[in-house]
Amino acid sequence: MSTVTGKADLNNLLGATLQGAEDAVQWLDRKEKAVKKAHETAVKVEGYRLKNLLQREIRKGAPGGRAFEPLSWIARRLTRQVTLMGGVTQRQNPNRKPIARLAHGIRYNIRTGPFFKMLVGFVQPTSGPHTVSKSWRRLADFHQKGFTRAISAAQRYFIIRRGGELGKVDGGETPFFLKRDTQKFTTPARKIVDPFWAAHARQAKENIRKNFRTKMAGKRI
Repeated sequence: MSTVTGKADLNNLLGATLQGAEDAVQWLDRKEKAVKKAHETAVKVEGYRLKNLLQREIRKGAPGGRAFEPLSWIARRLTRQVTLMGGVTQRQNPNRKPIARLAHGIRYNIRTGPFFKMLVGFVQPTSGPHTVSKSWRRLADFHQKGFTRAISAAQRYFIIRRGGELGKVDGGETPFFLKRDTQKFTTPARKIVDPFWAAHARQAKENIRKNFRTKMAGKRI
C-alpha cells in the first residue's frame, strides 16, 4: 500500500486520499485472488486424497472402517468369470471382497459456480479423459440400497450341479443347497459413501484448513 504525502490543503488531501484508496483496492483485489486460489487448491488436494482413500477402502471391503456383509457361499462361486475391457475374461477369486470392482467407478467432479466445491464418489467429471459410464452409478445405487433378482434356469442348474459335486462341508452342511421354492436371490444393502464420509469428514475439514494455511504461506502442498 502507498504512503500518502503532500501539502495539507483540501484539494491535495482529497487527491492523495483517493490515490491511496485506489492502491488499497488493488492490494485487496490481489489478496482476494490469492485467498481464492489457496482455498481452491486446498480443496483439490484433499479431494484427490479422499478419492484415492475411498477406492482403497472399497477394495478392502470396508468404507469408513465398516465392513461389508460378506458374500454368501453361493454368491462367491456363482459367477466364476467376469468380462473386462477388450472382451478379456478373468477368473474371480471366491474369497474376493464384495463389490470391490466398484472402486473403478470412483471419480471427482470440480464445480466452479458461485461457490467452488469438489465432489468425490460415484460422480461424473465435467470434462477430461476420466469420464465413467452411467452403469457404474447405477450399480453403486443398486448395491447401496440392496436388491433382489430372479434365479435363472441356468443358474439353478449350475447350483444343483455344483452342490452335487461339492457335497457336504465340515459340520455336515450343504452350502450349495437351494430350495425348490426359492425363486430369487437377495443382495443386502452395502453402504459406501455415508459410512466413508462419517468416518473421514472431520479429518477432511482439518486437512483443508491446514492446506490453506500452508498455501497462503507460500509453500507447496
